[in-house]
Amino acid sequence: MGKKNNVSTILWLILLGMGGSCQKNRQEPAPQDTSYFPLQIGDYWIYQIVQEKYITTNSSVKYLYQFQERISSSYYQNNQLFYLIEESMRQTEQSGWKLTGFHTVYKSPSEVITQENNVFVVALAFPIALTTFWNSNVYNTRPDTLLHYQNLGHSFAVGQLGFKNTVSVVGANDSTLVNQIKKLRVYAPNIGLVYREETVVAFCQSSSACIGKSMIESGTKLTWELIAGNRLP
Repeated sequence: MGKKNNVSTILWLILLGMGGSCQKNRQEPAPQDTSYFPLQIGDYWIYQIVQEKYITTNSSVKYLYQFQERISSSYYQNNQLFYLIEESMRQTEQSGWKLTGFHTVYKSPSEVITQENNVFVVALAFPIALTTFWNSNVYNTRPDTLLHYQNLGHSFAVGQLGFKNTVSVVGANDSTLVNQIKKLRVYAPNIGLVYREETVVAFCQSSSACIGKSMIESGTKLTWELIAGNRLP
């Protein structure tokens, strides 16, 4: 698994201009950094998922279900410790879990790598600081995607749960007259991912009555909220 040979010029200009660090001069991660992505056999996280699909202007269909990630085992490959995570789904708390897939994750001194749909993605980069920027797709052939941290040390509420000292990982967060793209993940120390939001929608452009009024014509909104897990207080 090798890094891309070339990172786009625009990406590097952004990093240089904002004083960020991207895959270079990384130090050993501090314990408080690695705690944002805990990994131990037996750990599990259950999320309430809300998926909203827009099929016509301002008309959507919502799908609600629960998703579980559970670390079932670990193994070494090329002297690197990998964790195997089982993925399961159920419609309600009364339903039985149905195994839907697996993915792997590992930590290195500079980053956390997760496997999503058989593609390796950099979920976190160390050190966790507001000046740290990284390309999440550096290990795959997808377009470069720049991520960075925000709201380090902030409190964050998810439903009835409250978390202290969280950090947000922010990707695209653009809204125009034509579309909106937003990607956000929030991590809490010693717990892991507590919230995730992904929005990719297109606004109505078919008539003067809807142009510029943020009326969603198509696309998807997806949210994850942590509702249970062995690491919750």
